[in-house]
Amino acid sequence: MARGLGSLLRGAQVPEISAIFVRKHVNEAVNLPDKAALYASVGLTADSAQAPDAGVSTADYFSLLETIAKSEWPSLGFHMRVCAGMRCEEFGAVGLAIKSAPTLRHGFQRMHRYARLYNKTSAFAVEDKGHVYCWTHRRPEPQRLGNHLSNEAALATFLTLCREAAGPQLTPVRLQFAHQPIGDTTALVRHFGIEPVYGEAMDGMQFALEDVDRPNPAGDMGFWRFFSDHLDTLLPPAETAPDKLAAQVVDEVAGLLSGGVPQLAEVASRMGMGTRTLQRRLSDGGTTYQDLVTEARRQLARKLLRQSDYSLSEIAFLTGFSEQSAFTRAFKRDEGITPRAYRQSILSPAAAI
Repeated sequence: MARGLGSLLRGAQVPEISAIFVRKHVNEAVNLPDKAALYASVGLTADSAQAPDAGVSTADYFSLLETIAKSEWPSLGFHMRVCAGMRCEEFGAVGLAIKSAPTLRHGFQRMHRYARLYNKTSAFAVEDKGHVYCWTHRRPEPQRLGNHLSNEAALATFLTLCREAAGPQLTPVRLQFAHQPIGDTTALVRHFGIEPVYGEAMDGMQFALEDVDRPNPAGDMGFWRFFSDHLDTLLPPAETAPDKLAAQVVDEVAGLLSGGVPQLAEVASRMGMGTRTLQRRLSDGGTTYQDLVTEARRQLARKLLRQSDYSLSEIAFLTGFSEQSAFTRAFKRDEGITPRAYRQSILSPAAAI
């Protein structure tokens, strides 16, 4: 395989960025007709870039973006054209889980955990702030043009995938980047549908809660459950450490829910670490304590509905809810059906079908 000059100078590199992004950007380099040279610059060929596990180092990827940007400067549009052309099915089970998610909230719960299958250098996180839903992106990389272009593309790609599930009208209520404007931002503003704010602490998008919780036209709870249940098998063992910590937190929370939702400090103490340490490690793994409380409630509720004869009011109490009505609303939001209907579908396979 041909190797780019950057790779030769640095020695062998572990692929960090999926070749799907390389192929897309090379195709959109309209002012650079020598595609073979572009592939060679990142150590690939047109054929080798088609392999499912093909990838490139972050540094080589940044250099590729900078080369294409130079050919279009200052009217940069190639990375937004790439993002606009992305489709969920190109991202395998991850993309199909997003597309089939009953709501965007369901989709975001999967994206921030499994985005590292395609991008091992970024940390994505979600947070419900009560009035807006935030999707944030961090990447500990040097200040260079390729990094900034890649960060813009990361958010633009996820917005495209969300629009495939929720509809093309989806627009964030806020868009922000840590870097400063790059060249002519017309194409970027056209893609996002909103003017970005620059020089912020991190990259991110905010969405209205009504958009996040509105049923997706393409949503299918059955397909979403299927792809969600199988996503963990796609992560190599070395990539599952954050998920193992998250699973431990879920187990601890589930064991305490009958006494109400436990405080983060209580769970951290039971796990033998400080509150801030646990919070930071969860954030590094792309999740939050509140996300895991929701997951613990969901898992415990499904288990009790399947394997016990507790009444719905008793299950509500055991999962940390003070009222059955609150439990029913939360369960229906997460699963798409009421607890009673879920239990009936377990008892009667014909009803589930």
